Amino acid sequence: MKKAKVVLVFAAWIAVIGMIIIILGFSSQNGLDSVSTSETIVDKIISFLNLDDVLTKNEVLMENRNYLFRKAMHFTEYFILALLAFNALRFVRLNKAKASVFAMLIACSTAVIDELYQRTIPGRNPQILDVFIDSAGALAAVLICSFLLERM
Repeated sequence: MKKAKVVLVFAAWIAVIGMIIIILGFSSQNGLDSVSTSETIVDKIISFLNLDDVLTKNEVLMENRNYLFRKAMHFTEYFILALLAFNALRFVRLNKAKASVFAMLIACSTAVIDELYQRTIPGRNPQILDVFIDSAGALAAVLICSFLLERM
């Protein structure tokens, strides 16, 4: 294998590992810190997008904004993880089907491990719904990658 390709493969796997570390890092926050952090972020996003009036008029959305944001972040984190894993697997010349399966295995395994890990963090509880949301994010990424490869 040429040196440049080795560097690319290495960098691709470092990105996968880095994303897993980021995911587990978020899970390492205790429950109160995690909720506080996400509330701060979601309120800044709402202000930045000038959506304060929209949310004020929709009481249900306003009350659940942090919950919805947290679930959207679950989806997004695992979407990114699956994209990175699919990319790394394609660098080692796996075909589209195998790369899809292994990217899903990496993402879904990480989701399960992440939820089990949260059992050890004060104020955190594992939730099967989160594993499903995480898996849906990974599946969306794999489907998009597969679709794009079909077009190439």
